[in-house]
Amino acid sequence: MKSKLFGVLLFIETVALIVAASVSSYYQDVAEETDLKCFLIPAAACFVIGSVLYLIGQRKNSKALKIKDSFQVVTFSWILFSLFGMMPFLLYGTMNNVSDAFFETMSGFSTTGATVIENIDDQPHGILFWRSLMQWLGGLGIIVFTLAFIPTVAKGSKKMVLFAAEAPGLSVEKLSPKMQNTARSLWIIYIILTVLCAFAYWLGDMNAFDAVCHAFTTIATGGFSTHQASIGYFQSSYIEYVCILFMILAGINFAIYFFAFTRRFDLVSRNEELRWYLALIVIFAAFYFGLFSFAGHFDGVTESQLAGMPQTWQDKLRTSLFHVVSLLSNTGYQAANFNYDNWGLLFVIPTLFLMVIGGCAGSTSGGIKVIRVIVLCKYMKMALKEFVHPTGMYNIKISKQSVDTSSVRMVCIFLSLFILVFMVNLFLLTATGMTLENAMAAFLTCFSNFGPGSGLTGPNGTFAAVPTAAKWILSLDMLLGRLEIFTVIMLFTKSFWKDM
Repeated sequence: MKSKLFGVLLFIETVALIVAASVSSYYQDVAEETDLKCFLIPAAACFVIGSVLYLIGQRKNSKALKIKDSFQVVTFSWILFSLFGMMPFLLYGTMNNVSDAFFETMSGFSTTGATVIENIDDQPHGILFWRSLMQWLGGLGIIVFTLAFIPTVAKGSKKMVLFAAEAPGLSVEKLSPKMQNTARSLWIIYIILTVLCAFAYWLGDMNAFDAVCHAFTTIATGGFSTHQASIGYFQSSYIEYVCILFMILAGINFAIYFFAFTRRFDLVSRNEELRWYLALIVIFAAFYFGLFSFAGHFDGVTESQLAGMPQTWQDKLRTSLFHVVSLLSNTGYQAANFNYDNWGLLFVIPTLFLMVIGGCAGSTSGGIKVIRVIVLCKYMKMALKEFVHPTGMYNIKISKQSVDTSSVRMVCIFLSLFILVFMVNLFLLTATGMTLENAMAAFLTCFSNFGPGSGLTGPNGTFAAVPTAAKWILSLDMLLGRLEIFTVIMLFTKSFWKDM
């Protein structure tokens, strides 16, 4: 069964490579670009190896996937996709080594948006389109796509486990009793949002190519752009506001749209995570606006830092909103006024804080998710009450529903693992030669699937100068963040490999 599923997944990547090849073929005719073979060769390799794996799976006495098989399939499918997905970059010469190519591709499929490319504007349209398409496929999930449109490939298996391993935190049981219908509904919503976003961009200062590519990476909250200056390249307030709107929409649990479409408005109105998410946007946008307005009154802020901040109140408002939404949705786009490193530590600390939080569970955002922050805050509040009134009976309620003890325990375990992984990464990354500050920012941005970090990897730079060993470590961090630790880390436990 595993071989068959891997084969089908490679067929999907083959189709994706052919779509990119079609774009490359068009621009070969109109702009004499030469990257067509860079997609045809890996597409052929993908198809051949996918066919072999599929036939092996067919000939074997295929059994339904066990729980441990589901976690293996999800983890290794992302690695497999990245191995084939990096081939166009190597064949064209965008990168000249495997480390950079794998880093860029994992960043794409995991919707991180961290890049090693320092000349994005010089890349051919096929390569630029492939970067965007990778993020769009990874946004909602490769396995989710397979369950939506090729459900028979995992016939008899625990599809809920497959789904949860790739998109943890989503209350799929509330959408539909059939996993196929749930996955398909989510992908339809995803496609509709992408089309609307592309149309809105096209109405502004983007051509059709830029509009489609940016729609892919906006709804996927990936952040890859067709220009080195990102959204700031267009110097358009309209484009920035459109981007803000769709980043907000992409950071919301996609189940909310399903509930709204099926007229279950009571579930929408009482969704506490949605209210917290929107409240965080408003509160921190106002906070940044206040910092921009009164930064001159702080002793630690220099004249050069003040000069790098937005000057008019309209620019302060738009920059504040764009920055906060880009952070919370973990998109990582950069607007016209983008370099938060130049604003000083006063701005960097809350930037890293919002980056780690991320968007809602069940969205395309990264981070630890708003729902976990809610649970943690309410758990601490309950603990304080129990300390003052030890005989009292308390429980945690979210969206007017009690949260069971096991869910609270899983949140605490997740946050504990996050801290442990963070500390291990600081040790490993500094061992490669990175400074403590750069190592901390690089880990947080890669694990949160945000993109730009701070300092060496900040908004005005790339990950090109990061040591080779660190790129492999950070690539694993992207996967850990995208699959939310548990799916990957289970593969490293002895008990996981026992018969289940």
